[in-house]
Amino acid sequence: MIKWTIINIYLLLIFLIIKNNNNNNNYNNILKYNKDIDLYSIQSPYIKNINIIKRGYHTSLNNKLIIVQKDNKNNNKNNLEIDNFYKWLVGFTDGDGSFYIKLNDKKYLRFFYGFRIHIDDKACLEKIRNILNIPSNFEELLKTIILVNSQKKWLYSNIVTIFDKYPCLTIKYYSYYKWKIAIINNLNGISYNNKDLLNIKNTINNYEVIPNLKIPYDKINDYWILGFIEAEGSFDLSPKRNICGFNVSQHKRSINTLKAIKSYVLNNWKPIDNTPLLIKNKLLKDWDSSIKLTKPDKNGVIKLEFNRIDFLYYVILPKLYSLKWYSRKEIDFQLWKTLIEIYIKGLHNTLKGSNLLKLINNNINKKRYYSNYNIPKNIIDDVLNINLIYNYKLPYRINSDIQRLNSINNNNTKFINVGVFVYDLNNTLIITFTGYRPAALYFNCSKHEIAKYIKNGNVFINKYILKNILLD
Repeated sequence: MIKWTIINIYLLLIFLIIKNNNNNNNYNNILKYNKDIDLYSIQSPYIKNINIIKRGYHTSLNNKLIIVQKDNKNNNKNNLEIDNFYKWLVGFTDGDGSFYIKLNDKKYLRFFYGFRIHIDDKACLEKIRNILNIPSNFEELLKTIILVNSQKKWLYSNIVTIFDKYPCLTIKYYSYYKWKIAIINNLNGISYNNKDLLNIKNTINNYEVIPNLKIPYDKINDYWILGFIEAEGSFDLSPKRNICGFNVSQHKRSINTLKAIKSYVLNNWKPIDNTPLLIKNKLLKDWDSSIKLTKPDKNGVIKLEFNRIDFLYYVILPKLYSLKWYSRKEIDFQLWKTLIEIYIKGLHNTLKGSNLLKLINNNINKKRYYSNYNIPKNIIDDVLNINLIYNYKLPYRINSDIQRLNSINNNNTKFINVGVFVYDLNNTLIITFTGYRPAALYFNCSKHEIAKYIKNGNVFINKYILKNILLD
């Protein structure tokens, strides 16, 4: 009681002092209430209806309202972070989320938004619940965890606001639209007979395309893609075939979504600045074919595949690494990042590297749910610190071919162990070969002649300089 009396007296004094200061007109220009600002009310027998917003910011006072307003510059970072989360959430919902309706006693509708995912991803749902302040509890089952909300007013004020600003980009766009219209009608008191109620429930997720309503693929963005990857992406590894990549899968109904992802990545994601020139030129030359869209399988599933090591290492990996992840799939990503580095350095050709590939393969994707992620950092560091086998300035495919030819011809490595780089007289790289033999075949001469011109540095056929190293 004494504490609140002191607070009330303090507030009264502040109020009287500023009220009597008629020369300060700035305080008379009261700001409109902003829903993004946290507003607190303090009840006082001396000063009624005084509202106080968080302390520690710029203040103004007008009779009954004390406004504490954040500096926009300090807010930009937080606003950007929450916007990025909303974009991520929509992408994640497109993959693993649901909008649906239930009938209670076949008399009225109940609206739901939520997720059902593996129990090991509980932390992801906790992040979603905490950031959105979802007034719901988890339902934990043996292998899955469920988070849903059915409060209509909360759903309309929060979820609809997000998904109207950052729309779904799969055919779930139509499900959301029908769900939103139904919830608005319900809040407006529109009544239906039992048949209509059942029809509304059954049509929410029937994959029916709404005429004249187009999915806004132009709204695609980095964080939507990340959220979609965390829901539908899979990081691939085939140690026996030395294939490493990742894919995003969908039913063929959403083929345009995968096409939109491919188009966005190819138009907006570029090789990082320190990409070696020869690799960068190779990437740009084959740019349009860097991402592959597969044909539907027997179940109608199609995949968007990313399998080219150089494209993964210099384009995809840096972009994904720069974004904030929210699910346990980040563990997969970190393991996959290690895989890419092993391949790009050629360390899969070592015993330690090969063993680490097998170990990671047993701890990635769905396998991570059934095994403990327990690959000590020192084991990974021990492999990654091995001296490079591949030339970092050469495209992965050239390095791989050189290594393969070297293995095949291990009894005659004199002409196989190096690449051949053909320059014009201005030291401009013209063409690259994986060894002496391919160069000899191209120029219709012997491998010994190729070796001779590399050794003596003379001009080859009056217009070329042959090297066994890549010039800076």
